[in-house]
Amino acid sequence: MKIKGNNAAKETPGKAVAAGITDITPDKSTLIKGIAVILLMWHHLFSCGNYETWISPIGGIDFIVGESGLICLAIFLFCSGYGLYKAYIGKASVRKTYVAEKAVTILIPYWIIMLLSIVVLLILGKFEPRHIPLNIFAWVHNEDILYATFSWYVKLYLLLLLTIPLIRLIEKKWKKNIIIDILIYIAVPFVIYFIFRNYCDEENFTGFFTSVLSSILFLLSWFPMFASGFLFAKYDIYSKILRYSKRLPRAIVIFLSFLVAGNVIYLRFLYHYECFSDLIYAPLFIVSCLLIYDNVKFKSRYIMPYLGDKSIYYWLLSGLFFGNSIELLPAITWPQVPLLILIWTLLVLTPLVFGCDWLSNKLTGLILRKKK
Repeated sequence: MKIKGNNAAKETPGKAVAAGITDITPDKSTLIKGIAVILLMWHHLFSCGNYETWISPIGGIDFIVGESGLICLAIFLFCSGYGLYKAYIGKASVRKTYVAEKAVTILIPYWIIMLLSIVVLLILGKFEPRHIPLNIFAWVHNEDILYATFSWYVKLYLLLLLTIPLIRLIEKKWKKNIIIDILIYIAVPFVIYFIFRNYCDEENFTGFFTSVLSSILFLLSWFPMFASGFLFAKYDIYSKILRYSKRLPRAIVIFLSFLVAGNVIYLRFLYHYECFSDLIYAPLFIVSCLLIYDNVKFKSRYIMPYLGDKSIYYWLLSGLFFGNSIELLPAITWPQVPLLILIWTLLVLTPLVFGCDWLSNKLTGLILRKKK
């Protein structure tokens, strides 16, 4: 989930293109994840029914963006797919321990935040020890069971990690063919999930076999969004789009990109079917944001990069104000004005993010050094 910065990506747009930096660099991916974190926060705050009395002259827009903010899931999956293709799937040689190391880098932050959540639940008198086994890998998508609310994505990411050795094997055996790739990585998972979707029950654990079947279908339902990311990397799609956009005046590209991104948010609010439609919406939104980034001179060098780089912490820690510990919600919603609520939430979470990240880095470094 965490991607290190790339100094080359901090060039000005003209210099970057001239130098051949036209792909989705780690810095660009981090920026996109920063945007996704904001959409995630906005969605949970202003569309989940937890807080409906905010003061805003544009309340309708707040709700629309909140409802469409769930596109953040597809954005994170896209970025993960793109990054894992560059770092593992498409590489000539890789470490045998790569998948295990990536699992450690997601599990350590999760376990730290899970323990913090347990402390909060103990204080509130709502801790249920019998749910510990299901929480170790965030195995169910049930806020009444999960200690760290919203942590179900951890399970999805771990399942995706288990698939990448197989994807790498397939990529080494087959030649490039975008039609076949779309069929195998996008169409087939959707069709299988759609046929057997009634067997997918992520809210309950009713037995080992049924849980494994549900988990496979759960993975298949989200896999196409992940696949869209690594197909963008495999076929260098964004580079082609960016080079083509250079034929147009920069102001026109920026205007059209804002227009597309705004319409994606609105259209997703009007027309959305489970996770299927995000396969179209998410790449359009991501490309629009990247085109804006590559065509403006101002770059956010601190706030957005930090939000994106620590996205997993902001995601999981924000769950402290929802689910089983929803009693804490007023602590972040007291400003009442949506934008102020968002800013205040980020300010409240940042010290926790810093502390959890510091501890996680220490533990992760210790574990990975022992593995080596």
